[in-house]
Amino acid sequence: MDAQALTHTEVRLPENHRSAAMAREFTRKTLMRWGHRSWQDAAQVVSELVSNVLLHAHGEPVVRLMDVGDGVRVEVCDDSPQPPVIRRAGAGGLGMQLVERLSTSWGVSRRGRGKVVWCQLPAAPNPLPA
Repeated sequence: MDAQALTHTEVRLPENHRSAAMAREFTRKTLMRWGHRSWQDAAQVVSELVSNVLLHAHGEPVVRLMDVGDGVRVEVCDDSPQPPVIRRAGAGGLGMQLVERLSTSWGVSRRGRGKVVWCQLPAAPNPLPA
């Protein structure tokens, strides 16, 4: 976990076709609870990363969200050591381009026998009215 994280939470998702939708809803609810009105980019990024796990890796995806003050850190873990590939052309497979475009930084780290794909998204922390 990021030592600078103010708040964090995670969810383990089933390895099935509903996981991307579940990850989007988890992200929306979490960021709204943390006072972020702008959750759509994070939900889209999480959906893409979870979809990549389901299509190209293996294992139950784990989504971890961290409120780091100046943004949100997203991590998606799986059991495959193979890093994601950014495709620059062709049909399909452009999800990592979206992650690259929406995040301020992103990367891949080894974790156990698998990996974690992470990205940092800029904050738009506007507390919701009471």
